[in-house]
Amino acid sequence: MEKINSLTLLPESADMISGIDIIGNIKKLFNSPIQAPGCLILFCIKGQCSITIHLTKYHLKENSIAIIFPNQYIHFEEKENQNSRFIFLGFSKRILKNPILFSNTIQYLSVFLGKQVIELKEDTATFFYDYFKTLIKANHINGLIQEQQIHLIFPLLLMLIRNSCNEAHTEQTLHYSRNQEIAKELTRIIIENYQSERNISFYAEKMHLSPQHLSTTIKKTTGKTITDIISSFVIHDAKAKLRSTELTIQEIAYSLNFPDISFFGKYFKRYTGMSPKQYRQLKDVH
Repeated sequence: MEKINSLTLLPESADMISGIDIIGNIKKLFNSPIQAPGCLILFCIKGQCSITIHLTKYHLKENSIAIIFPNQYIHFEEKENQNSRFIFLGFSKRILKNPILFSNTIQYLSVFLGKQVIELKEDTATFFYDYFKTLIKANHINGLIQEQQIHLIFPLLLMLIRNSCNEAHTEQTLHYSRNQEIAKELTRIIIENYQSERNISFYAEKMHLSPQHLSTTIKKTTGKTITDIISSFVIHDAKAKLRSTELTIQEIAYSLNFPDISFFGKYFKRYTGMSPKQYRQLKDVH
């Protein structure tokens, strides 16, 4: 791994980065809390350490994988590192914002809420080690992995890690504050219901909380409103359907539970600055 002293030095043109951290450089990059510039997948191949991902502390040891999503804060606690080393893959925000990729990964994301470090059985860990090394070799051959392949690699990787969660054994008990538990549960419920429900009272009732209490808690915990969170899923889904399907705009509107195309158009334009038709006609969208 070439030494990188700052995340700002990562090439913006790199949709996928990969390597084996043989000098402990990754820990040095995150020796204080820093937001992840993209999705970072760390596979611990030696030693153990403590890592905090978005306020939650995990114990990362050999044969475990950590998944850090864009903008989540990550911090390695230097005093608790024990010569840990990693093999890693990173995917840029630009790639992850692609609407087609969003539609292929949304169903897996809720699995990792509150479980961002997964301990693997030995045979599964061996598979992932070989798989990561293969991707690293391919990524360093100029032109072999292109953008459209990355759109396939990332959801496949999430799917494989998701499947490994079913067999993983962990002695780790995670402790969250009540507000963090509420935020994680809300996100899970939104992922399951955003296509049909955008009313805050629906989610408050599901969680047996008052709308006001839920709204205040989410704003305090995430810095976002519930409407912001819901709309981000709705808009990404709409973009995916507009760019990757032959559905009419009216059919897309109905699939997202809008009463008619007019309501859908106003909602879409409010968050994107353009109409669904204008978005669909763009030649290159990310």
